[in-house]
Amino acid sequence: MAGITDSVWMYTPSFALAVLASILYSLTFLWLFYLTIIKYRAWYFTCVVIGAAIEVIGYALRCASIKNPTDIGTFASSLSLVVLAPVLVAAGNYLLIGRLIRVTLPANNHRVFGVHGRLLTRIFVGFDIVSFLVQGGGSGVASSVEWVGGTADVGVKILIAGLGLQAIAFLFFMAIFARFHFLTRSAAVREAPVGWEKVVVAVYVSSVLILIRCIYRVAEFAEGVEGYSFTHEWMFWVFEAVPMLIAIGTFCFFHPSAYLGRDGVFRGGRLLTPERFGYRSRVPGELLSL
Repeated sequence: MAGITDSVWMYTPSFALAVLASILYSLTFLWLFYLTIIKYRAWYFTCVVIGAAIEVIGYALRCASIKNPTDIGTFASSLSLVVLAPVLVAAGNYLLIGRLIRVTLPANNHRVFGVHGRLLTRIFVGFDIVSFLVQGGGSGVASSVEWVGGTADVGVKILIAGLGLQAIAFLFFMAIFARFHFLTRSAAVREAPVGWEKVVVAVYVSSVLILIRCIYRVAEFAEGVEGYSFTHEWMFWVFEAVPMLIAIGTFCFFHPSAYLGRDGVFRGGRLLTPERFGYRSRVPGELLSL
Protein backbone atom coordinates (compact mmCIF):
# COMPACT_ATOMS: atom_id res chain seq x y z
CA MET A 1 0.00 0.00 0.00
CA ALA A 2 1.22 3.40 -0.84
CA GLY A 3 2.19 5.45 2.17
CA ILE A 4 2.95 2.54 4.50
CA THR A 5 6.14 2.99 6.51
CA ASP A 6 6.45 1.18 9.81
CA SER A 7 2.86 -0.06 9.99
CA VAL A 8 0.27 -1.58 7.67
CA TRP A 9 -2.51 0.32 9.43
CA MET A 10 -3.78 3.69 8.24
CA TYR A 11 -4.89 4.48 11.80
CA THR A 12 -4.24 3.26 15.33
CA PRO A 13 -6.59 0.24 15.53
CA SER A 14 -8.37 -0.80 18.71
CA PHE A 15 -7.14 -4.15 19.99
CA ALA A 16 -9.99 -4.30 22.53
CA LEU A 17 -12.62 -3.96 19.80
CA ALA A 18 -10.87 -6.58 17.69
CA VAL A 19 -10.91 -9.02 20.62
CA LEU A 20 -14.56 -8.23 21.34
CA ALA A 21 -15.47 -8.82 17.71
CA SER A 22 -13.58 -12.12 17.71
CA ILE A 23 -15.51 -13.27 20.77
CA LEU A 24 -18.92 -12.18 19.48
CA TYR A 25 -18.35 -13.72 16.05
CA SER A 26 -17.11 -16.94 17.70
CA LEU A 27 -20.22 -17.19 19.86
CA THR A 28 -22.44 -16.51 16.85
CA PHE A 29 -20.61 -19.14 14.80
CA LEU A 30 -20.91 -21.77 17.54
CA TRP A 31 -24.62 -21.02 18.01
CA LEU A 32 -25.31 -21.21 14.29
CA PHE A 33 -23.18 -24.35 13.93
CA TYR A 34 -25.20 -26.06 16.66
CA LEU A 35 -28.54 -25.12 15.10
CA THR A 36 -27.58 -25.89 11.51
CA ILE A 37 -25.36 -28.94 11.80
CA ILE A 38 -26.37 -30.61 15.05
CA LYS A 39 -29.98 -29.69 15.84
CA TYR A 40 -31.59 -29.39 12.41
CA ARG A 41 -28.94 -30.94 10.15
CA ALA A 42 -29.86 -28.32 7.58
CA TRP A 43 -27.05 -28.98 5.14
CA TYR A 44 -28.37 -26.44 2.63
CA PHE A 45 -27.52 -23.68 5.14
CA THR A 46 -23.93 -24.81 5.67
CA CYS A 47 -22.66 -21.96 3.49
CA VAL A 48 -23.70 -19.44 6.17
CA VAL A 49 -21.95 -21.46 8.87
CA ILE A 50 -18.77 -21.49 6.77
CA GLY A 51 -19.11 -17.74 6.22
CA ALA A 52 -19.37 -17.22 9.98
CA ALA A 53 -16.28 -19.40 10.55
CA ILE A 54 -14.30 -17.32 8.05
CA GLU A 55 -15.36 -14.16 9.87
CA VAL A 56 -14.00 -15.61 13.13
CA ILE A 57 -10.65 -16.37 11.53
CA GLY A 58 -10.56 -12.95 9.90
CA TYR A 59 -11.07 -11.11 13.19
CA ALA A 60 -8.63 -13.36 15.04
CA LEU A 61 -6.02 -12.42 12.43
CA ARG A 62 -6.96 -8.78 12.90
CA CYS A 63 -6.03 -9.14 16.57
CA ALA A 64 -2.71 -10.69 15.59
CA SER A 65 -2.06 -7.98 13.02
CA ILE A 66 -2.66 -5.22 15.55
CA LYS A 67 -0.04 -6.76 17.81
CA ASN A 68 2.35 -7.07 14.85
CA PRO A 69 1.70 -3.88 12.84
CA THR A 70 4.62 -4.45 10.45
CA ASP A 71 3.41 -7.92 9.42
CA ILE A 72 1.75 -7.20 6.09
CA GLY A 73 0.95 -10.88 5.49
CA THR A 74 -1.27 -11.18 8.55
CA PHE A 75 -2.99 -7.90 7.75
CA ALA A 76 -3.58 -8.97 4.14
CA SER A 77 -5.02 -12.33 5.21
CA SER A 78 -7.36 -10.68 7.70
CA LEU A 79 -8.55 -8.17 5.14
CA SER A 80 -9.13 -10.83 2.49
CA LEU A 81 -11.12 -13.14 4.77
CA VAL A 82 -13.35 -10.39 6.16
CA VAL A 83 -14.03 -9.17 2.62
CA LEU A 84 -14.92 -12.61 1.25
CA ALA A 85 -16.97 -14.09 4.12
CA PRO A 86 -20.20 -12.11 3.40
CA VAL A 87 -20.45 -13.75 -0.03
CA LEU A 88 -21.23 -17.07 1.66
CA VAL A 89 -23.75 -15.44 3.98
CA ALA A 90 -25.44 -13.89 0.95
CA ALA A 91 -25.75 -17.36 -0.59
CA GLY A 92 -27.86 -18.41 2.40
CA ASN A 93 -30.38 -15.67 1.63
CA TYR A 94 -30.49 -16.70 -2.01
CA LEU A 95 -31.16 -20.31 -1.06
CA LEU A 96 -34.12 -19.34 1.10
CA ILE A 97 -36.21 -17.56 -1.52
CA GLY A 98 -36.90 -20.75 -3.45
CA ARG A 99 -37.87 -22.63 -0.29
CA LEU A 100 -40.15 -19.83 0.88
CA ILE A 101 -41.91 -19.61 -2.47
CA ARG A 102 -42.57 -23.35 -2.55
CA VAL A 103 -44.03 -23.59 0.97
CA THR A 104 -46.13 -20.41 0.96
CA LEU A 105 -47.53 -19.95 -2.57
CA PRO A 106 -49.96 -22.26 -4.40
CA ALA A 107 -48.39 -25.09 -6.39
CA ASN A 108 -49.56 -23.52 -9.66
CA ASN A 109 -48.08 -20.13 -8.77
CA HIS A 110 -44.45 -20.72 -7.75
CA ARG A 111 -43.31 -17.78 -9.83
CA VAL A 112 -42.26 -14.20 -9.15
CA PHE A 113 -42.20 -11.84 -12.12
CA GLY A 114 -42.75 -14.94 -14.24
CA VAL A 115 -39.64 -16.75 -13.00
CA HIS A 116 -39.99 -20.03 -11.10
CA GLY A 117 -38.71 -20.12 -7.54
CA ARG A 118 -36.22 -22.90 -8.30
CA LEU A 119 -34.75 -20.89 -11.15
CA LEU A 120 -34.55 -17.73 -9.02
CA THR A 121 -32.43 -19.58 -6.47
CA ARG A 122 -30.12 -20.91 -9.17
CA ILE A 123 -29.77 -17.52 -10.85
CA PHE A 124 -28.81 -15.69 -7.68
CA VAL A 125 -26.57 -18.45 -6.40
CA GLY A 126 -24.89 -18.32 -9.81
CA PHE A 127 -24.33 -14.59 -9.42
CA ASP A 128 -22.98 -15.24 -5.94
CA ILE A 129 -20.49 -17.80 -7.22
CA VAL A 130 -19.28 -15.42 -9.93
CA SER A 131 -19.03 -12.62 -7.36
CA PHE A 132 -17.06 -14.87 -5.02
CA LEU A 133 -14.66 -15.89 -7.78
CA VAL A 134 -14.12 -12.30 -8.91
CA GLN A 135 -13.64 -11.02 -5.36
CA GLY A 136 -11.44 -13.98 -4.51
CA GLY A 137 -9.38 -13.41 -7.64
CA GLY A 138 -8.95 -9.71 -6.92
CA SER A 139 -8.13 -10.35 -3.29
CA GLY A 140 -5.70 -13.09 -4.29
CA VAL A 141 -3.87 -10.84 -6.73
CA ALA A 142 -3.63 -8.02 -4.18
CA SER A 143 -2.65 -10.23 -1.25
CA SER A 144 -0.02 -12.06 -3.32
CA VAL A 145 1.98 -8.83 -3.33
CA GLU A 146 0.78 -7.98 0.20
CA TRP A 147 -1.58 -5.28 -1.11
CA VAL A 148 1.37 -3.15 -2.20
CA GLY A 149 2.21 -1.62 -5.59
CA GLY A 150 0.76 -1.59 -9.09
CA THR A 151 -0.20 -5.26 -9.12
CA ALA A 152 -2.15 -4.71 -5.93
CA ASP A 153 -4.00 -1.84 -7.60
CA VAL A 154 -5.11 -4.21 -10.37
CA GLY A 155 -6.29 -6.70 -7.75
CA VAL A 156 -8.24 -4.01 -5.93
CA LYS A 157 -10.00 -3.00 -9.16
CA ILE A 158 -11.00 -6.62 -9.73
CA LEU A 159 -12.20 -6.81 -6.14
CA ILE A 160 -14.28 -3.65 -6.59
CA ALA A 161 -15.88 -5.20 -9.68
CA GLY A 162 -16.82 -8.29 -7.65
CA LEU A 163 -18.25 -6.20 -4.82
CA GLY A 164 -20.19 -4.10 -7.30
CA LEU A 165 -21.63 -7.25 -8.90
CA GLN A 166 -22.67 -8.50 -5.48
CA ALA A 167 -24.38 -5.19 -4.65
CA ILE A 168 -26.26 -5.12 -7.96
CA ALA A 169 -27.36 -8.74 -7.55
CA PHE A 170 -28.60 -7.96 -4.06
CA LEU A 171 -30.62 -5.00 -5.29
CA PHE A 172 -32.39 -7.26 -7.80
CA PHE A 173 -32.80 -9.96 -5.18
CA MET A 174 -34.42 -7.59 -2.72
CA ALA A 175 -36.81 -6.28 -5.39
CA ILE A 176 -37.86 -9.85 -6.23
CA PHE A 177 -38.09 -10.82 -2.58
CA ALA A 178 -40.30 -7.81 -1.85
CA ARG A 179 -42.54 -8.84 -4.75
CA PHE A 180 -42.75 -12.37 -3.35
CA HIS A 181 -43.67 -10.97 0.06
CA PHE A 182 -46.39 -8.84 -1.53
CA LEU A 183 -47.84 -11.90 -3.28
CA THR A 184 -48.03 -13.84 -0.03
CA ARG A 185 -50.37 -11.26 1.46
CA SER A 186 -53.17 -12.46 -0.79
CA ALA A 187 -52.01 -15.84 -2.05
CA ALA A 188 -50.32 -17.62 0.86
CA VAL A 189 -51.70 -21.14 1.27
CA ARG A 190 -53.35 -22.28 4.50
CA GLU A 191 -50.87 -25.15 4.69
CA ALA A 192 -47.88 -22.79 4.92
CA PRO A 193 -45.63 -23.70 7.86
CA VAL A 194 -46.28 -21.83 11.07
CA GLY A 195 -43.79 -19.00 11.55
CA TRP A 196 -42.63 -18.66 7.94
CA GLU A 197 -43.05 -14.87 8.30
CA LYS A 198 -40.16 -14.87 10.78
CA VAL A 199 -37.88 -16.31 8.11
CA VAL A 200 -38.99 -13.52 5.77
CA VAL A 201 -38.04 -10.95 8.41
CA ALA A 202 -34.66 -12.62 8.88
CA VAL A 203 -33.97 -12.50 5.14
CA TYR A 204 -34.93 -8.83 4.98
CA VAL A 205 -32.68 -7.91 7.90
CA SER A 206 -29.74 -9.94 6.67
CA SER A 207 -30.06 -8.76 3.07
CA VAL A 208 -30.33 -5.06 3.89
CA LEU A 209 -27.28 -5.22 6.14
CA ILE A 210 -25.21 -7.13 3.57
CA LEU A 211 -26.18 -4.58 0.92
CA ILE A 212 -25.12 -1.69 3.17
CA ARG A 213 -21.83 -3.45 3.81
CA CYS A 214 -21.25 -4.02 0.07
CA ILE A 215 -21.82 -0.36 -0.73
CA TYR A 216 -19.39 0.62 2.03
CA ARG A 217 -16.70 -1.71 0.72
CA VAL A 218 -17.06 -0.49 -2.86
CA ALA A 219 -16.68 3.11 -1.68
CA GLU A 220 -13.77 2.20 0.58
CA PHE A 221 -11.70 0.44 -2.06
CA ALA A 222 -12.62 3.02 -4.70
CA GLU A 223 -11.25 5.79 -2.44
CA GLY A 224 -7.98 3.96 -1.93
CA VAL A 225 -5.78 3.76 1.16
CA GLU A 226 -5.61 7.53 1.46
CA GLY A 227 -9.40 7.84 1.57
CA TYR A 228 -11.54 8.58 4.60
CA SER A 229 -12.76 4.98 5.04
CA PHE A 230 -9.27 3.50 5.16
CA THR A 231 -8.01 6.12 7.58
CA HIS A 232 -10.90 6.13 10.10
CA GLU A 233 -11.54 2.92 12.01
CA TRP A 234 -15.09 3.75 13.06
CA MET A 235 -16.21 3.25 9.47
CA PHE A 236 -15.06 -0.36 9.56
CA TRP A 237 -16.91 -1.16 12.77
CA VAL A 238 -20.13 0.63 11.82
CA PHE A 239 -20.40 -0.54 8.22
CA GLU A 240 -18.59 -3.90 8.23
CA ALA A 241 -18.25 -5.58 11.62
CA VAL A 242 -21.61 -4.73 13.21
CA PRO A 243 -23.80 -5.22 10.10
CA MET A 244 -22.32 -8.63 9.31
CA LEU A 245 -22.56 -9.77 12.92
CA ILE A 246 -26.29 -8.94 12.90
CA ALA A 247 -26.75 -10.36 9.38
CA ILE A 248 -25.43 -13.71 10.59
CA GLY A 249 -26.83 -13.53 14.11
CA THR A 250 -30.40 -12.96 12.95
CA PHE A 251 -30.46 -16.57 11.71
CA CYS A 252 -29.56 -17.74 15.20
CA PHE A 253 -32.82 -16.25 16.48
CA PHE A 254 -34.88 -17.13 13.39
CA HIS A 255 -33.20 -20.19 11.95
CA PRO A 256 -35.06 -21.16 8.75
CA SER A 257 -35.18 -24.86 9.62
CA ALA A 258 -37.01 -24.08 12.85
CA TYR A 259 -39.96 -23.01 10.70
CA LEU A 260 -39.51 -24.50 7.24
CA GLY A 261 -38.12 -27.85 8.35
CA ARG A 262 -35.56 -29.99 6.58
CA ASP A 263 -36.05 -31.39 3.08
CA GLY A 264 -38.53 -34.29 3.22
CA VAL A 265 -35.98 -37.11 3.45
CA PHE A 266 -35.58 -40.33 5.40
CA ARG A 267 -33.36 -40.43 8.45
CA GLY A 268 -33.00 -43.47 10.61
CA GLY A 269 -35.94 -45.15 8.84
CA ARG A 270 -38.32 -42.27 9.60
CA LEU A 271 -39.71 -39.76 7.19
CA LEU A 272 -39.23 -36.18 8.33
CA THR A 273 -42.81 -35.05 7.80
CA PRO A 274 -44.03 -31.45 7.93
CA GLU A 275 -46.01 -32.14 11.13
CA ARG A 276 -42.76 -32.54 13.03
CA PHE A 277 -41.91 -28.93 12.28
CA GLY A 278 -45.14 -27.23 13.37
CA TYR A 279 -47.18 -27.34 10.16
CA ARG A 280 -50.90 -26.64 10.45
CA SER A 281 -51.74 -29.50 8.13
CA ARG A 282 -50.03 -32.05 5.95
CA VAL A 283 -47.85 -30.70 3.15
CA PRO A 284 -46.04 -32.92 0.64
CA GLY A 285 -42.40 -33.29 1.59
CA GLU A 286 -41.39 -32.22 -1.91
CA LEU A 287 -42.49 -28.69 -1.13
CA LEU A 288 -39.65 -28.40 1.33
CA SER A 289 -36.96 -28.96 -1.28
CA LEU A 290 -35.30 -26.08 -3.13
